[in-house]
Amino acid sequence: RQRVQQEPSFELETSQAKMSSALVWQIVKGNHAFVRKGLNGVVFSAEAGNVYNKNSYKCSGLANTNHVDISVDAKADAVKFGLGSRKNAQKPKKNTARFTVKQNARRALQSVGKQVASFRPDLKKGAVARMAAIQKSLRVKKATKA
Repeated sequence: RQRVQQEPSFELETSQAKMSSALVWQIVKGNHAFVRKGLNGVVFSAEAGNVYNKNSYKCSGLANTNHVDISVDAKADAVKFGLGSRKNAQKPKKNTARFTVKQNARRALQSVGKQVASFRPDLKKGAVARMAAIQKSLRVKKATKA
């Protein structure tokens, strides 16, 4: 009998270690790429998914799997709205379902308010305020006669 040697397989495991969002926050809260330190000890955060721009666990888009992201779509001159989900928590690129808001300002504010209220009621006020500010910045001024 001849013994056939099997070559060892060097397959990478695709499953990642899952961490709780509280543990992720404890790891990244003091120092991450999006921290902006202001005057008088005020600390802000500029990551996507942080509606209030505060460096806190409640508002963090890094630590919380359920987050709300409102940003500007530069190509379309419109507002992009996104909701994070627990389904793809370990895959940051696929974690947020984003879509472009094409409604007028009032209807967009109403729809975003309703969606955020059903998803994360504690972030509704900030999401509506951010949406209004972005829409105001995209508004084109009317020309005046000189």
